[in-house]
Amino acid sequence: MKYLVLIVSFFASPAAFADDHGSAPTVGDGAFVALMVQAKDPDAYIAMMKGNSAPFEALGSSVAGVCVTKTGADYPGQMFVWNAFDSVEQAMASTDAYDPMKAPAEMAAMREVKYNVVFKPLKPFDLEPGSERLWRLNIAPQNLMPFVAKMTELETALRAAGHNMNVGVFQPLGGGAHETIHLRAVSPSYGESGKVIDDAFSGAAWFSIWAEAMTLVDEIVTDNFEHCQVIYSAS
Repeated sequence: MKYLVLIVSFFASPAAFADDHGSAPTVGDGAFVALMVQAKDPDAYIAMMKGNSAPFEALGSSVAGVCVTKTGADYPGQMFVWNAFDSVEQAMASTDAYDPMKAPAEMAAMREVKYNVVFKPLKPFDLEPGSERLWRLNIAPQNLMPFVAKMTELETALRAAGHNMNVGVFQPLGGGAHETIHLRAVSPSYGESGKVIDDAFSGAAWFSIWAEAMTLVDEIVTDNFEHCQVIYSAS
């Protein structure tokens, strides 16, 4: 039973990712700033942001996008706006450049700000958003980097087995009581996610790496599907 639970907890997730990992920007030395909001109409809110790049330019973002929670949401309209930066220094500086509580009235009327947080990638992550599964995990500090090493090992093993999967691990900075370690799993299509699940149920050798990694996790806090997309690029 434990074996089956581990399979479901990791691989029962539809996701989307570019076929060529090398074509996407790889994030490792940089950082993200995420603004968590409740949107009255996520599609309308996203359309408004797509039509106004000035805030992203003012922040100095390299890339910006959104993620909308599709399953397991804590509240209707749960989503966040993310901005990618080349360094933690730039990400932190952006918090002085923009106060989300002082947004124009039209934008403020479309969403309620929950909180913002900086995330540091703990392993290289190809930035090609799509449909993604996100876990928030409690991991003891002494187990964090061993967990990251296991996720890196797992990603390599999955790709060697023919699965085009990208795995990211992110540490929150200044997330208050809201945030824990983020684990993201992204693959090219819903069918590919199912193929990975079939492989796991068939006893694939690489699955033991996931099982070993889960022994380092104290708690799965939340488990959601999100749809993510880029809405601004500086290049």
